[in-house]
Amino acid sequence: MGVEGAPEPEEPDKVPIPPEPNVLRSICQNLNTNPNVDFFQRGKAPFKSPDCYNGTSNGKCNYSTDKRHDFIAKTAHDQFLAKATDEKASLVKSCLQFVHESGVTVLSVTFDGAPANFQMVQILGADFAEFNSLKTSFQHPITDDLIFIFPDACHMLKLVRNCLATYSLITDGDGGKIEWKFLEKLVELQCEEGLHAGTKIRTRHIKFAKEKMKVRLAAQTLSKSVSDALLFLKESGKTVFIGAAATAKFIKIFNDLFDMFNSKNRLAKYFYKKPLSPVTKNEFFRYLIEIKEYIKQLKINNRAILNSGRKTGFLGFMICIESLIQYYEHYVEEKGFLKYISTYKLSQDHLELFFGAIRSKGGFNNNPTARQFEAAYKRLIVHHEIKSGDTGNVINLDSTTILNCSSRGVTTNASGEENIVSFEEELKYMDEFDFQSQSSSWDLTDYVLDVVSYISGFVVKSLNKSVTCMQCLRLLEGDRTFSKLQQQKEYRHLYRASQMVVSVCQNAEKYFRYFHKTTGIFNKNIENLPQILIVNTMRNLPSSVMDVFGDHLYDDDPLDNHFHKLVKLILKGYFKLRIHHEARKSVDKIDRIRTSLNKTILFKNQ
Repeated sequence: MGVEGAPEPEEPDKVPIPPEPNVLRSICQNLNTNPNVDFFQRGKAPFKSPDCYNGTSNGKCNYSTDKRHDFIAKTAHDQFLAKATDEKASLVKSCLQFVHESGVTVLSVTFDGAPANFQMVQILGADFAEFNSLKTSFQHPITDDLIFIFPDACHMLKLVRNCLATYSLITDGDGGKIEWKFLEKLVELQCEEGLHAGTKIRTRHIKFAKEKMKVRLAAQTLSKSVSDALLFLKESGKTVFIGAAATAKFIKIFNDLFDMFNSKNRLAKYFYKKPLSPVTKNEFFRYLIEIKEYIKQLKINNRAILNSGRKTGFLGFMICIESLIQYYEHYVEEKGFLKYISTYKLSQDHLELFFGAIRSKGGFNNNPTARQFEAAYKRLIVHHEIKSGDTGNVINLDSTTILNCSSRGVTTNASGEENIVSFEEELKYMDEFDFQSQSSSWDLTDYVLDVVSYISGFVVKSLNKSVTCMQCLRLLEGDRTFSKLQQQKEYRHLYRASQMVVSVCQNAEKYFRYFHKTTGIFNKNIENLPQILIVNTMRNLPSSVMDVFGDHLYDDDPLDNHFHKLVKLILKGYFKLRIHHEARKSVDKIDRIRTSLNKTILFKNQ
């Protein structure tokens, strides 16, 4: 590619190829100067097919397929990468100078995992050759102050996840095996049992190939909840999870490490989500040094992971650790620029959110041209954007429904036609699905019973905000937990459901499974689904539930006492969770193709 009036290149036979012709046309059309763009051989040669691009352009755009072009292409790529790295380092220096002239002090630099970025900061003065003595800072070109390097923690976490999924096996310093298969087995078990062990990991997190860029999938995969679930299943005697301790430790370490580099709230309940401050300094530094040594000892195929081809994520976290320690000592303790460090401010999320805002301005087009970028940027500067409906001056008033005064219930089927169901037919319909409590075919497994006991604690937490009777409140919460999963996750105060609440929720789960299997909770002909579930579950509750209330049963109207009210509230809260969970499961079964061929066919109409 050349511009009219530009000097001829010295070696036209080894010039890296330009972008595709269509991209060049788009660039030229959006430049105010409208330069004359052509290939290096003069004469304004017409654009050729992209098929002729084989690594270099010799001006004639030959169609030769000689094998030497592979070597030429690699050589040209290496030369181009080295030149691009030098230019990027020069641009960073220029930016630092311009920003300094504006009176802004730059303390750190953040970037993603591209190799050119790591080479760039090494040109500026950093040194990553010796893992035991990393130099993770360089001097400001004007003030000579230290500027620390922080590879973006979100990108590093995704790279760690990708490495584990690709190699399937990583060995730690103690010889423990960190295996991806345990995550696959966890998802399989959750699908078979119908309930999750307090995790957000699903099939989507295992088959993430089409969604590699989504940070939340990586963060939810390498999370403390997944680590706790693996340990819970291992201690429960599940044979397929024997040996999962090393994997659980690996996941917890990188979860804590990511939390420490994503801190926002000074009042966070989980310790490692708090900012780095004089209060948390000693424990943070101890744990960070421990994690650093742990990463050094990780191996793939008997080779140190820091010497492998997938070292970027692990090396990036080690650079972050070293930079954070020195950053705190230099700018908090020595110079007093900061009182504490909220590490989220060191991430690249702000730029990612800005890119998302720019892309959203293009409507169906998420790849703006230069002119479209300029227009979107101006709109963002002047805050000319459309707010969501519930934050504007006008709200939607169309949610009001018209009540009918009929003794016949009106339901709408999938085709939009109205089906009239008489009151007698509705009673008969409900009687047909009366739960057979004596049937052993609907007995719950130990895993499901434990998870239901854990969910019961959340039901108690939600009811504490609405129940005002002190005697009923005392009946909700117990002195000990009946869930091993909850014991594993008890790093802070969790509500412990009483035996009465656990019994009600387990009976509710039993009937919910029966009803969903025989009728289906998504049946279009069913009205008032929660009410049907509540009424039929209450018919089959054991008498021990009522005995817990004692004399409190007789404090109110026998037909409307606190026993009926409290049990209905418990069942309502539990069924709300279960219906929502089943709805989410049905959505997760859909094959996600929105990100496939994104540049060719935008979103595939999803």
